Amino acid sequence: MPKPPKSRRAQDLRRRPGTRVRYDRVLIVCEGQKTECNYFEEIRIKARIPTARIHVLPSAIGTDPKSVVQSAEDLFHSKGKCFERIYAVFDRDDHLEYANAIHMAEARRTRFRNEARQAVTFEAIVSVPCFELWLLLHFVDVQVWMHRDKALSDLKVHIPGYTKGMTNVYDNTEPNLSTAVNRAMALKSRFQRIPGDEPYTDIHELVVLLLNLRRPR
Repeated sequence: MPKPPKSRRAQDLRRRPGTRVRYDRVLIVCEGQKTECNYFEEIRIKARIPTARIHVLPSAIGTDPKSVVQSAEDLFHSKGKCFERIYAVFDRDDHLEYANAIHMAEARRTRFRNEARQAVTFEAIVSVPCFELWLLLHFVDVQVWMHRDKALSDLKVHIPGYTKGMTNVYDNTEPNLSTAVNRAMALKSRFQRIPGDEPYTDIHELVVLLLNLRRPR
C-alpha cells in the first residue's frame, strides 16, 4: 500500500492529541524541623513546582532516624497514599539506630502502593555526619570524616551567620550546585553510608530529582 504524501502525514501528526507528561508526586519527610524543610521548600519554589507534586514535612513523631522513617510511612497513609515517591531524610550524627533506620527504609522500598495501585518508591536520604556536609561540599572538597560541630563551623566561613533553620540557603549555594553534586557523587562512589564513619550524603540525588520536576518557563 503506497504511503500518503509527506504533507498529509505531517497533517495527521498535527491532529494527534498531545501526550500529557506524568510527573511523580513526592513526599519528603525530614529529621530537622526547619533546616532541611526550608532548603527543599526553597528549591520547590524556585523551580516553580506546584505543592500538589511536592510535600515537604518535618517528622511528626520524633527526630531520631527510625522515627523519621516511621513518620514518612504514617504521613503517606494519612495523606491518602497520593504519592509515587517517599523520602525519609535524616543525619548520621550520633544516632544509635542510624543503620537500623536505613534497613527499615529498605524493607519498605517496594511495600506500598498508592491510591492508583502503583508501586511507591521509599528511600532513605542520609548525610554523614549531618546535612551541613552537603552544603559544605559546595565550597570544600571534603574527603575525611568530621564531627557535625566542625561541619557547622567550617560552613560558617563560607555562609557567614549560618545557623540551623536559616532561610535562603539554596540561593547562597546554588551557584556551586554542580560542583557539590560531583563531589557528593565522588564520596558515594568511595564510601558506604553504613556504618556511617566516613563523609557521605545522598542529598544530591534528591536535589537533582526535584530540579528535574521544574516547570518550564
